[in-house]
Amino acid sequence: MDSMTVDISHIPEGQIAADDTVDLLNASYGVDAVAEAEGTIGYEVLTSLGRRYHRVYENTEQNI
Repeated sequence: MDSMTVDISHIPEGQIAADDTVDLLNASYGVDAVAEAEGTIGYEVLTSLGRRYHRVYENTEQNI
């Protein structure tokens, strides 16, 4: 089982709901940025995600 805690206290009330989705990686905050923040390398970030996560590949018609 995976779990995660995210600090959303800076988001004004009413702008986020319990069923909203979150992009963990995107064009503005990519693998290398996450890796740097965690003190690791991009490969480790990607391989730690495993197969349980829904992936959407941008600029393709492929959803996994």
